[in-house]
Amino acid sequence: MNRMESGGYVYGPSRFGKSRGIKWFVRTALEERFGFSVPLVVWVRRPDMHVSETEFWRDLLLASNFLFTNEPQRIRTRGGLRDLFRSRMVTLAKSAQSNYVVLLIDEAQDMTLREWQWLLGLQNVLDYDGFRLSVFSIGTQQIGYQHDYLAKSGNAHIAARFFVLHSKFHGIRGRDELRFVLDGYDRESEWPDGSGASYLQHFSPEFFSMKKRLADCTDTLWRALEDLLPVDIRRRFERDEKEVEVPMKHVALSVEEALWHLADGEEWDNVTSYESWNQIIARTGFQGHMRAIAHLG
Repeated sequence: MNRMESGGYVYGPSRFGKSRGIKWFVRTALEERFGFSVPLVVWVRRPDMHVSETEFWRDLLLASNFLFTNEPQRIRTRGGLRDLFRSRMVTLAKSAQSNYVVLLIDEAQDMTLREWQWLLGLQNVLDYDGFRLSVFSIGTQQIGYQHDYLAKSGNAHIAARFFVLHSKFHGIRGRDELRFVLDGYDRESEWPDGSGASYLQHFSPEFFSMKKRLADCTDTLWRALEDLLPVDIRRRFERDEKEVEVPMKHVALSVEEALWHLADGEEWDNVTSYESWNQIIARTGFQGHMRAIAHLG
């Protein structure tokens, strides 16, 4: 992104935390990395969209927080909406004292050829006006097939714009990453907003005051996750010499249930024991999900 690339995509299995990461952390992470406000529009493409150009531009305008107040008749047409979104991108770039703007598309695996063509046209118009639009897509593994499809269907120019750069979105790999996540519940979080209290402090103030911390449960929780992996999947990780990757969904659901148990007055040692974590994780559907995504590699 430091070279202002025209586009790229991030792929990974479902429930690994892609959408949540986009919603809560991407903007802040980018601004911390580059030291300035990044004009960013995040669009969650609905899988049930009946794609018309009018609906396409209207969805993007709404994603950019544009309010359709006193909407004139002319911008109800596809051309009017397209021009309005172009103007919106220019406004966002200028508000950040930049000529650069980013469109991030979540659930992009269902994007159609027509949608990519419309974005290509927008990118060309903005480029002519002196503004750079980068389009980054987030989706499941099948988004990678779009590059080949576009290249083989006479649309290699679109593939070259939006699909050359790519990166895998990983799950939680190993104890160090799990400890980092659990430490977030202990210290690097706030609930409710403005309270100054972390999740653990809010749900279990007594044990928090006793210096009990979820991060100290890292080894026990990770062992329970590994032990619940279906045997064939564990062997595959070992055979391919790959790190075990755990979906963020199942860690989050497990910690959430543990916090509720603590809030209900259960003892810390009981809630955070190996047997308890094993039962909690199993109830999240962890094993079935790991089987479902095992073939994705």
